[in-house]
Amino acid sequence: MFDNKQTVQVEFNYDLKAFNPKVIESVTNVLDNIDKLTQRGGQDPLILDVENEYYDRIIANLREGITELDEDEKRRIKEKLDEMSGGIYDIDSISYTSPDSVLILGKIYSSQKSYQKRYVATFGLINSDANKLLSNYDKIAKGVYDEFPYIPENRKENFDDNKSEINCVDVFRFAGDFNLVYKPISLFYTGTKSRDELIPSKVALFTNIYFKRYEVVSEELGKRFIYDFYEKDKLSGEDLNKILLYWLRGHDLGHFFGRDVLGKNLKDKLSTTKEDNRRVYYLLNELKADIISLYILKNRLKELLGDIELKYVYMVYISELLRYMRRGHLLHYPDGGSAYLAYKYFLKSGALKLSYENMLELNTEQLSSDIDKLSEELIELFEEGSSVTAVSFVKDLLKFQDIITKDLPEEIEFLHDPEIPYNINITNNPAI
Repeated sequence: MFDNKQTVQVEFNYDLKAFNPKVIESVTNVLDNIDKLTQRGGQDPLILDVENEYYDRIIANLREGITELDEDEKRRIKEKLDEMSGGIYDIDSISYTSPDSVLILGKIYSSQKSYQKRYVATFGLINSDANKLLSNYDKIAKGVYDEFPYIPENRKENFDDNKSEINCVDVFRFAGDFNLVYKPISLFYTGTKSRDELIPSKVALFTNIYFKRYEVVSEELGKRFIYDFYEKDKLSGEDLNKILLYWLRGHDLGHFFGRDVLGKNLKDKLSTTKEDNRRVYYLLNELKADIISLYILKNRLKELLGDIELKYVYMVYISELLRYMRRGHLLHYPDGGSAYLAYKYFLKSGALKLSYENMLELNTEQLSSDIDKLSEELIELFEEGSSVTAVSFVKDLLKFQDIITKDLPEEIEFLHDPEIPYNINITNNPAI
């Protein structure tokens, strides 16, 4: 949908001299092969033969690339390649040391019937500073979970079992469909051949792209549409990146707060159609994750962010919420649809007020109250699993028929500001 909407160019350059030349050569060949495989398309049933041909070439490239590494690393990566050599099934990753870096590659399946297979690959440096921050965050989030008043004691042990691992990557180059509609990816599940939707084994967070996208899109939306939006001197770049990291990690963990009975029950026929049930479930699942993330930040603000005022954390969240909504086609994207659901809820409660020239006024006290109330309500909703209650919650705020086929609902068409980019286009390091 971005073809005719403004895109901004950004550039990420890295010194490749720190890498073993054979590794860089093999990775470059892998990215090129993924590009070529993508160009061959994913719809033709005969693509399997082509896919296997290219994948054999990719594995051979990777084996050649480790020949000059030390014996321990060579052995470790060889074992991984032996495991992967059976075929290209899902997203997987290979990590290197000296410097710590990762190649992510594989195949995903599109929900669009017209284009079933998407081949993807990227390479980048592991962002160890971000991983350290998130490791500390997880300990604090566990403390919040243990104290969380809305989860029965016998359900609390599930949190540790379900937490996903995050690997933070500063990307050098995208290949395949990472250059198309999914760009820029900031969160991507990796590492398994089959997975339950809400129990990913690994997560790759592409931090340089995530931070840059906020700067050139979300922050601009905030300046334009949020009254008294934070000035540059109120949040340093380091502070802002912490908020974004914590916000996204909190969302990831928020899926695991409490028990999910609702997912099973929403497959019945209590709403107009089964499709409506699925939409309700995904919207509420994303909304719960968002609200729990805010709940953790609100209740551990000093530990996580020092003297940063809570209202600035909320402004970062609201500006991201505007970006998600601005993608349009809100029922096709659970994150965009849940952002719109939250937007409608906060307008109704008074936490947000739409004023002159579509500027949003933020009531920090009311938003904090909403977060507490919604946390309890959503945890109970998923725990009790009532389809009737869930459908009623969503449809009291949204009318599906008004937004299912529209780019944007009429009331938020103002987000189509042509001066603000919709997406970023990455200019890759020319050496890779």
